[in-house]
Amino acid sequence: MQFAVALLLLAVVISIVIVAVFIMAAASAMHNANKHSVPPKMPESQYVTDARKLVNEIKETLKTSPLDGEQRAAVLRQVRDVPDNVAKAVHKLHRLRRLKKIAKRAEDVDTVVVLSDIKEMEQRIQSELRHTHETLLSVPVSLMKVDTARSDRNLDRIVTELSATNQRLNDIAASYDDLKAQQSFS
Repeated sequence: MQFAVALLLLAVVISIVIVAVFIMAAASAMHNANKHSVPPKMPESQYVTDARKLVNEIKETLKTSPLDGEQRAAVLRQVRDVPDNVAKAVHKLHRLRRLKKIAKRAEDVDTVVVLSDIKEMEQRIQSELRHTHETLLSVPVSLMKVDTARSDRNLDRIVTELSATNQRLNDIAASYDDLKAQQSFS
């Protein structure tokens, strides 16, 4: 009887150890996957370089694309302004950071509000730069898919997304100008 109880306890302990090993292995795998899934932070200037390269790639892909002239024109209309808009956004980001340095040195009570506005705009610009980069990356892939499967709906969605991205970049630039105007009146 004692032998059976001891054997049962040993089986329970071994089962617990096995379960613990599996849990630790799974946790370790998830930790390693999360560690590698976050891409390194890309310098903002790289967004401008990539935008130019991707637009050139898109133009080259469109030359041999089976899209009709109207669809090609729509894609070209949207992508041609993206590199300049990205460059403007990066420039605004650098200007905001210079303003932030000046505001941090000021001892006014209003600088807390200004610093908060600057931080919010920095985050919006950075987010939009990442989103624009992802959207531009998807255009050549979608064009290649159109080449093989004629998935016009996907391309229409991307053209619409590029249009919205351009508008958001322009809105960010306008809000920066508003902030700058408020700063100069203060």
